[in-house]
Amino acid sequence: MEKERRKFKRFDAYMNVNFQQQDPSDCGGVCLSNDLSRDGMKLTADTKLSKGVLLDLKIDIPDDPKAVHSAGEVVWIKKSKESEHDFELGIRFLLMDPVDKFRILDYAYNNWLETKVDDYTDPEAISE
Repeated sequence: MEKERRKFKRFDAYMNVNFQQQDPSDCGGVCLSNDLSRDGMKLTADTKLSKGVLLDLKIDIPDDPKAVHSAGEVVWIKKSKESEHDFELGIRFLLMDPVDKFRILDYAYNNWLETKVDDYTDPEAISE
């Protein structure tokens, strides 16, 4: 059994993310995020990037007119199980404004409450 290495709770929070590589290769694209935590997120993209690549991120929170801008680092990459042309990328947030981090975590938490919890359950009593 593999030891759990995660430090923070993960939320299924789907948001559109525009990413642009910070080096001259200009590799970028638009993808979908999921598995969001306080430190980063998993992206599913049709672009294969290398571990350690730095990205400029623009994260669109649903029903919020102001996007979140951040830098991120690719910390792992693997082939997607759903599509042979897609890759899953583990992104660690770098230089994210604390207010923006609160905004995306607030969206993720509220989305989790709406989809995982019924109206009569105390969120503090829920076990994963």
